[in-house]
Amino acid sequence: MIIATAGHVDHGKTALVAALTGIDTDRLAEEKQRGLTIDLGFAYTDTKSGGRLGFIDVPGHIRFISNMLAGVAAIDQALLVVALDDGVMPQTVEHLEILNLLGINQGIIALTKTDRCDLARVASVTSQVKQLVAGSFLDQADIYPVSAVTGEGIAQLRIALEAASDETGTDKSQVDAACFRLAIDRSFNIKGTGLVVTGSVFSGRVSKGDAVYLMPGDISLRVRGLHTQNQPATSAQVGDRCAVNITGNQLKPADIHRGNWLSTNPGEPTKRVDVMLSLAKSEQKPVSHWTPVHLHAAANHVTARLAILESGKLGPGEMGLVQLVLDASINLCTGDRVIVRNQSAERTLGGGIVIDPWSPKRGRARPERIAYLHDLALAISQTSATKCLHTMLKHFDTGISMQRLAGMFNLRKDALSRILGTLPVLQLEDGGILLRAHLLNHYHWLETKLSAWHESHPDKPGLAVNQIHQTFARHWSSGLLRYVVTQMLKQHRLTQEGNLLRHPEHRLHLSNTETALWQKIESLLQVSPTKPPVLHDLAAQCSIQPRLLEKTLQRVAQLGLVVHPVKNRYFLPAALEELQSLVDKTAKPDGSFTVQQFRDASGIGRNLSIEILEHFDRQGITRRIGDRRELL
Repeated sequence: MIIATAGHVDHGKTALVAALTGIDTDRLAEEKQRGLTIDLGFAYTDTKSGGRLGFIDVPGHIRFISNMLAGVAAIDQALLVVALDDGVMPQTVEHLEILNLLGINQGIIALTKTDRCDLARVASVTSQVKQLVAGSFLDQADIYPVSAVTGEGIAQLRIALEAASDETGTDKSQVDAACFRLAIDRSFNIKGTGLVVTGSVFSGRVSKGDAVYLMPGDISLRVRGLHTQNQPATSAQVGDRCAVNITGNQLKPADIHRGNWLSTNPGEPTKRVDVMLSLAKSEQKPVSHWTPVHLHAAANHVTARLAILESGKLGPGEMGLVQLVLDASINLCTGDRVIVRNQSAERTLGGGIVIDPWSPKRGRARPERIAYLHDLALAISQTSATKCLHTMLKHFDTGISMQRLAGMFNLRKDALSRILGTLPVLQLEDGGILLRAHLLNHYHWLETKLSAWHESHPDKPGLAVNQIHQTFARHWSSGLLRYVVTQMLKQHRLTQEGNLLRHPEHRLHLSNTETALWQKIESLLQVSPTKPPVLHDLAAQCSIQPRLLEKTLQRVAQLGLVVHPVKNRYFLPAALEELQSLVDKTAKPDGSFTVQQFRDASGIGRNLSIEILEHFDRQGITRRIGDRRELL
């Protein structure tokens, strides 16, 4: 079990940890010289039941609140320390507020320095502390008066901590489902070992030899060795305090700093994140839109702007949706806890939970997006991955990629696939995931769009798939568009001719100029229907360029008024039907005939007869066998 101290400067946190473990957590020379904890300190001790307690000793001075936040982001238990000679002080209040905002739900209270006061003072401070923690996660917490100097109460406090450790368990299903994430708070080189990073394991598990990534940057690394709770280990999991010996070809010590993540799931960093933010009750006035703030997430610390999404201001004690626009990119996942402090980093403004780590630059406050964020926030509060995924898919009606879902919820791919298998979803060929319930709306939408396009372009036969994408379906993935088109063709809600798609009820309409030209063409084709003139001769008779004539004939063919069975001639449909009937009449009782016999029966010449019969071969009407043909 990992325990973090909390409380005002000089209230005896470090001395208390030393009394419990025998370890002085002040490791820096400056700390020892000044008698002041500046950075995080760590100590471990075994329990009688065979477990191990890990202590993170945090600085209490307001100047080092950023270090304190790095230490308490992923702990099992808080140990709030209040000195009896001082009583409740400013950082006592702020540290408690931070723990509340981070969602810490277990803790014990220690009243230190009993050797400096009498029983009346103990009673007075106890009352003061109870009043402070009322309504917080420490409302019913046990209070232990102790002295690191005389040892008074230390044994009882240790027994209470060990009992809490024995009751603390890890949900195996969550460990197996989540990717490993470690928030780095220290890095250093050890001679003969190499680079080591330390931090708290937020989720999942990792083993020696595993591939991991340093983020941001997605630098590929390998785990050479592990220590958990300051002991050699072959694996580490959520809840552990962990040291990881890492190696990689691209690794440089300068790439690593406090705030980096070590993870088995490479992820895209973000500079815009949607958060359900609770403003501290202690604030004196509301926070307004675009307030500059300091954002603390795990061991990360960046400056940002706070964009309020639902109103112009957020009042003390109120909760609301905000978008944090960061000055530097960091990695976050849905469900992560964050703390926001004011521009001068003098006080904590509030804290909240990450809803969407990759929020948009535009349209962040659209009503439909606000509804989505509220729905997802509710699903997150129910700690149900299935509900979270279903909510995402319900609002992302054009689908969302497996990669984004896995990164957003920090899920292993096998776990994500297992959860999606319980939902009514469709997996597209490009990896997108879509609720099947959205498909009917997409079919209707595409029909409506295509019908409107036909009305605006009555002279056009249809659109190719890529043209549909560019014209009015840019917000669809190519995988979604291909699937919808394929299904609509199967259901006869679309018609395809060549590479063009159209609404089944759409028919081309000729312009006045085209209609006049067609009337002239039709009269010329009726002169010798079964042997119409070649294209160039027909163009000369119409006094038009062959290229322009062919363009009109192609449109007329799309209307079904002419057919184009051979390369250089167009026929009236009735003429081609007459030639087909001549094939039936020419064939012998066994169904066979020759080109010469068809030529003589049709009177259209040998070359044109061959071209017509080859067309009938392609249509499956006849079949060539040597120098003869037979009916099929």
